[in-house]
Amino acid sequence: MSGAARLARQLKDFWLRRERPAAPPFRLWVDITSRCNLACPACPQRLLEDGQRADMPGELLESLAGQVGGLGSEVNLFHRGEPLLRPDLGAWIERFREGGARLIRLHSNATLLDGARISALLAQPPDILTLSVDSLDGPAYAAARPGADLGRTLDGVERLLRSRGAGQPPRLTLLLMGPQNWGPEAKANLDRLKALGLERVLARRPHNWGGALAGTGQAAAPLPPRSVCTFPWYGLAVLSDGRVCPCPQDFFGQMALGRAGEAPLLDIWQGQAARDLRRAQAAGRLEAYPVCRACDRIQRRSFLGLPTEHLKNLLVESIVSSPGRRGSRPAG
Repeated sequence: MSGAARLARQLKDFWLRRERPAAPPFRLWVDITSRCNLACPACPQRLLEDGQRADMPGELLESLAGQVGGLGSEVNLFHRGEPLLRPDLGAWIERFREGGARLIRLHSNATLLDGARISALLAQPPDILTLSVDSLDGPAYAAARPGADLGRTLDGVERLLRSRGAGQPPRLTLLLMGPQNWGPEAKANLDRLKALGLERVLARRPHNWGGALAGTGQAAAPLPPRSVCTFPWYGLAVLSDGRVCPCPQDFFGQMALGRAGEAPLLDIWQGQAARDLRRAQAAGRLEAYPVCRACDRIQRRSFLGLPTEHLKNLLVESIVSSPGRRGSRPAG
């Protein structure tokens, strides 16, 4: 089934507010590791306790990879941590591809792009790789990424672009967050990356991660919801410890719907906890759901109930553009 047909089924479930969707989840977030090499102020990963920073066990990853074909889902092989910290990342990209993932994404802070990791990424590439650098301006980058150096980060991005070659996977997106200072340094950095073949640049507003960053300047106090959230009809996020959450904003698993490894994902997707959440979202009764109640994402602009901030990217990545060439690159 095409991405457009899949999305149409998803939208019908959402617009009809079905408590038991006819379609399986469109997208899965798989928290392959919750470890990170940075502690950025706009990310709640820094708030995880030491015991919560861990790699997802291989047996759990294998179980998930074995289910994606039946679901027909896209897979985001990242969530709370930096996926390039996993030396076996390439093997899991291939395993999820073999398992039937419709499209595989990675999201990285781009600070670990050394020669060995670049070679591994290009040997077993995801379809899409988003490089989150927040800013191309030196001082702004230093504030957003304490301990990281913009020059070294961009050196790695440039090596990746040069090594990849034109028309080869993965498709690369540069992610910038918040207001940008487009001075001479930032403009020159962007021009250099585009000249090397960077496909896309996305600019996003920071959000409060379901209230996890409330009080840190990331968002104002919650307002009454503007729209019904699409996530309960759209996807699932599997944390590194196996808890299955209704969306990636539930960073700490406060609203877990079940546990992967104990029940199939489709059963969790259609289970009582998920149905209760959809009913509450449809009615605007979020008293029992603290993450939803505090989240600023559903207070943003929407079109036909869909968040406009992410709608174009969804259409470009999942509908309009075909994925990068499937499978590993040929040797030589």
